[in-house]
Amino acid sequence: MSDDVPSSTTATTEPVSLNRFEALVFRMVDGMNWVLRMTVGLMLFVMVVIVFLQILARFALPKLGIVISIPWTEELARYLMIWCIFLGAAAASRSGDLIAMDTLTTALAPSRGWKVKLFAYVVTILFFAFLIYIGVEWMGFGLVEFSTVMNTPMYVVYMAMPVGAVLAIINILVRSYEGHRQMGKSAKIEPDGILD
Repeated sequence: MSDDVPSSTTATTEPVSLNRFEALVFRMVDGMNWVLRMTVGLMLFVMVVIVFLQILARFALPKLGIVISIPWTEELARYLMIWCIFLGAAAASRSGDLIAMDTLTTALAPSRGWKVKLFAYVVTILFFAFLIYIGVEWMGFGLVEFSTVMNTPMYVVYMAMPVGAVLAIINILVRSYEGHRQMGKSAKIEPDGILD
């Protein structure tokens, strides 16, 4: 087996050859993201089910003379949504599916466009680092707070922010490294952009 393993994660052009360590890191990160996507999907499924149960309990069952209360559904759906947002953002940062304006980067020469994109990655990492800081502070507050209905420690909910931010930073670092390698390879063969 060769030391160069093709990367299957580069979507823009042909794959860049990776050494075994790089390929292992990419596989681990992509495996982590697969778990993230499945977790977010499961959380969304659970949210749909419990919100449906709440709708039945509030509107449909009383018309049949059945009055039940399931107040925990609203709280659980809210907390699952918070986790979905941060874990989903982390997974989306690996595939480049976060909202972005790429008009400038595609209009510039590839090397200049890459510098703009790299600057955006750095700013995004700083933003996620700030979220880690804020999230850890909120987790401290959550050690003494409990949710109203489910009596869940609020640090479990607040933990979504730093966990999602750490995972997003990992994904952005891997994506920027992948882009750097791709840029080094494609700079030799691609023509300049529209704006030089």
